[in-house]
Amino acid sequence: MLLSRNTTLGIRLSCHVRFYSTPTSTAPRIPKKAAGAFTSNKHISQPVTLNKTLVYIGPFADSVQRYKMVASLFGVCGLCAVPGLLSTGQAPALSVILAGVSAIIPAGFIHFYTRNLVTRLMVYDDIKTVERERRRPRDMKDNKWLGIETVSIFGRLKEHTMWLTDLKDVSSSSSKEQQSKMVIWEEYNKKTKSKGRRYALERVVVEADPYLQGLANRCPK
Repeated sequence: MLLSRNTTLGIRLSCHVRFYSTPTSTAPRIPKKAAGAFTSNKHISQPVTLNKTLVYIGPFADSVQRYKMVASLFGVCGLCAVPGLLSTGQAPALSVILAGVSAIIPAGFIHFYTRNLVTRLMVYDDIKTVERERRRPRDMKDNKWLGIETVSIFGRLKEHTMWLTDLKDVSSSSSKEQQSKMVIWEEYNKKTKSKGRRYALERVVVEADPYLQGLANRCPK
């Protein structure tokens, strides 16, 4: 059967349109801010496969971070001023050095007293599991993969990951005043029997939450 020239051209055009329209309908959608010639990977939505639930926030978490940032900035400015003052030769060298040392003392003082303070505690479980175990603490697993967040001397947040069984409750070894205020966990290597850094959580917050209380009860003593 012979077809006219116009009919043949119409079939070709329709096939051509179908070929390019099929992939477009199944292509993944990209956020508007990521559309463009140069697409940043951080703007492309990725499926979240990691279950992580925040279960504890320190009462003074934000304040401690700000204090450390301000104190460290003050210390850096003081140290930067030392070479300039020494180059002038107008001030005694000992006075300039003491001024530089005094500039970093606040940062060291704040970090010394808050170095073990936990700002946030995360559990690598989905929120449904956490809520179910909060209602029934007896059903909680004996071991949990934790993420413990602390603040460095410069005010940067750092997360330390470990198993709950890798920690040891050493609250009883501290002073009576500290026992009444803080729950203190310490990293402990069972093989080498070596001790690591300590983590301090507010006892009032821990005892007010059944889930946190369950974690504290399952921490080896």
